[in-house]
Amino acid sequence: MPEASLVVRNARIYTLDRSLPWADALAIQGDRIAWVGRDYEADDWIGPNTKVIEAGKRLVLPGLIDSHFHLLLGARGLHGVQLDDAKSVEEIQQQVRAFAQAHPDREWITGRGWQYKALPEGVAVHRKMLDEVVPDRPVVLTAFDGHTAWANTVALERAGLLNGPSAQPAFGAVIMGDDGAATGELRETVAMNLVRSHVPELTAAEQDALLRRALKMAASYGITSVHNMDGQHDALSVFHRFDAHAELTLRVYVPFDVEPGMKEDALEAWVHSPNANSQSPLVRTGAMKFFADGVVESKTAWMLEPYADGSDDRGKPNFDPEEFKRLVVKADYLRQQVFVHAIGDAAARLALDAFNHAIRMNGPRSSRHRIEHVEVLDPADLTRFKRMHALASVQPLHADFGTDDANPWRKLVGPRRWAWGFPWRTLMNAGVPLAFGSDWPVVTMNPFEGMRAGLARHKLDFSDAKSHFPDQKLTLEELIEGYTRAGAYFEFQEREKGQIKAGMLADVIALDQNWFDALPEELSGVIGDTRSALTIVGGRIVHEAM
Repeated sequence: MPEASLVVRNARIYTLDRSLPWADALAIQGDRIAWVGRDYEADDWIGPNTKVIEAGKRLVLPGLIDSHFHLLLGARGLHGVQLDDAKSVEEIQQQVRAFAQAHPDREWITGRGWQYKALPEGVAVHRKMLDEVVPDRPVVLTAFDGHTAWANTVALERAGLLNGPSAQPAFGAVIMGDDGAATGELRETVAMNLVRSHVPELTAAEQDALLRRALKMAASYGITSVHNMDGQHDALSVFHRFDAHAELTLRVYVPFDVEPGMKEDALEAWVHSPNANSQSPLVRTGAMKFFADGVVESKTAWMLEPYADGSDDRGKPNFDPEEFKRLVVKADYLRQQVFVHAIGDAAARLALDAFNHAIRMNGPRSSRHRIEHVEVLDPADLTRFKRMHALASVQPLHADFGTDDANPWRKLVGPRRWAWGFPWRTLMNAGVPLAFGSDWPVVTMNPFEGMRAGLARHKLDFSDAKSHFPDQKLTLEELIEGYTRAGAYFEFQEREKGQIKAGMLADVIALDQNWFDALPEELSGVIGDTRSALTIVGGRIVHEAM
């Protein structure tokens, strides 16, 4: 029997392989799993050059796959002030002031992560709040969800926006005050970029250092693959470069970003570009991503009925619907998998309409087109989801937006739609495949926090378990599968990863907690406290804390 390069033994291996659900040991040769079985058989694989890891009965799983992640965007965001934990405007101001004082050499003060609920009800962000703490340098802060930015007066002046834009973006807005000046609130990418385009770019060395930091964080959480949502040539080039220098410590699946106004030729050019065709075991493409709408919190998500705030506002689509369908058909014709960001129920319907149109125009195939987020779904579209063979890529931690009274999501969606908010169990019971992710940096990349949220989720009306209101929480086994086997299926890699099985890629993690030993009432807390003690990607140890 050939010698293994690495053996993990004395473990509790939950394989996700239905023919052998549990094992005690595994052997790796090169970048593949060679054998899985009983501990007493492991000796046959050990030779003089084999590295042997004594797992100490730790729980071992396939490497975790985050199915919605912003690797480069999130890494770059680490450069600025981190506002995720700020609970009030005063705390945001304190942190921005401290950061500015600690970085007197920064021409611009940037940051991200502020929460809408940090502002008192009925109060919007305003440039003067930031002027109070940094009056002499430009400041621009991106909200936690990446769909709103907050700029001070100097930043607006630098961008020539203080008196408003020459024309408002077709999607999103530069918010204007009653005094005729911009307030500093910028909704959606086009508006935000009117200011952010003036921020000096990071140097290559700064960006690389931040990406290394993000990769180290991911490895510590057992993340071995991400479906990355920063899909342009520059991101792909960075990943290829890190891969060439053996610095990439996870697998990256990169869809191309399709934007309104883009010509069909641009989609074809991406598919045939050398960058997109330089695929490797760690860097792959073959998909395209569309933003159908925005987010509920800033009322840019597209809803079938008005928001529950007394207005007639329903949001609006990012694309002209006919343009959207035409570009989805083109992507499908190019045999690309399509990812659609759709948070509102009208956006989800548009995505399903486009998928159906692609089938009619190009013929049926195993396209595995996906809807990302699915925060609100109309009941009439549930069966269409299954009929279109669409996949649902969801983020368990996002459901906390709906159960947090201080978050605008709950009030804006309103009680009539709560039953169809974050409808994971409803989708799963209808036969729609689900995979899970974080949307980092929108929320923490920690997948164990995502699992905790999925396991302990409350009903959106806060009724008890006996009520008729839909219960959308998930089981431990469903959550593990959603972060492993399902994640692999969602990128056409189910024959390569997502299970601990002979012949599969050697992406394996050992945890510092054994979830299957926990009492039911303790399980969500145990999962939330978990970290990876060992992370292996392609047979290479990328994190070890045993």
